[in-house]
Amino acid sequence: MKLMPHLLAGAFVLLGASLASAADTQSILSRIKLPQGFRIAVYAEVPEARSIANCGDNLIVSSRDGSIYAVRPDGSGGGKATRIASDLHSPNGVACHGDRLYVGLQDKVSSWPIAADGSIQRNGRKDLLDLPDKAHHGWRYTGIGPDGKLYVAIGSPCNICQPEGLEGSIIRMNTDGSDKETVASGVRNSVGFDWQPSTGTMFFTDNGADTMGDDTPPDELNEVRKVGDFYGFPYFGGTVRLKGYADKKPPREQTPPAHAFKAHVAALGMHFYRGAMFPAAFRGDVFVAQHGSWNRTEPDGANVVRVHFENGQPKSEEIFAQGWLQGSRKLGRPVDVKEFRDGSLAVSDDEAGLIYRISYGG
Repeated sequence: MKLMPHLLAGAFVLLGASLASAADTQSILSRIKLPQGFRIAVYAEVPEARSIANCGDNLIVSSRDGSIYAVRPDGSGGGKATRIASDLHSPNGVACHGDRLYVGLQDKVSSWPIAADGSIQRNGRKDLLDLPDKAHHGWRYTGIGPDGKLYVAIGSPCNICQPEGLEGSIIRMNTDGSDKETVASGVRNSVGFDWQPSTGTMFFTDNGADTMGDDTPPDELNEVRKVGDFYGFPYFGGTVRLKGYADKKPPREQTPPAHAFKAHVAALGMHFYRGAMFPAAFRGDVFVAQHGSWNRTEPDGANVVRVHFENGQPKSEEIFAQGWLQGSRKLGRPVDVKEFRDGSLAVSDDEAGLIYRISYGG
């Protein structure tokens, strides 16, 4: 059943009981392994926390519970989360630009005026674009590019199939919804993208298909070399021909992945590191949240990886934060990565209902 949008105007609604007890939270933190000198703490509790956007002093966080939350610094090194919208239709991607908040819903892209305290105006809603109203891969991702345009990733509504219309693409448009164009097609399901700080080049994650074995096809990190390029789906997953399309001719030449992750790790949110808190060697590298496999014989993923870049291209990959996966049990599932103003990282977790802060030194 489709939920009708209802926004809470003028005042925040406080969160209810935490999803994870203090003992559960400490149990998670005690198991997370990081490189020497790094540490992790809970920044805030947000039920089923998904995508993160930096909006002034606040983090805006979407939730699988159909809500949007504002997380404001509480003065003690953490943040306090309050619900600013509820009963939305699968909200996921969130982005701020100027005085407006942009949200990717399953069936449309909408925006609202947002104040400095993170509150939004109910009667200021604008619907910018209708999207395919399909639940499979229906969690949309949004972001504002260095060109000031709004980018939206629209997943293919299937495991392996021929996308139709806007399905299986990343598009961009002006923030008023005008001048829509396709940035990338042949995309199975991208739930994260960012722009390389030194070049302005866009990179995006893409999840590989299921039911082809534990170790194929790979998840992908893709580079947008030219607007409108084709990335292979449903003919290719990485460089692997996909089931049912192995003998079919793709419509155009495929742009191959810039980097291949392990299969089924579910690479989601990604962020190029720009800050000064971490050692200089980390600057310009990508942190990727891997949500973790759901049907692999031996579970994998549920961590944060670092992809090291040299001369503008990915060169190597290493696990940066791990421990959420304990055997077949997932204590947490990382979803998105963003950067605080001080250069520490915010990581969302929709399993534990937490926003973590990863810092270095001090």
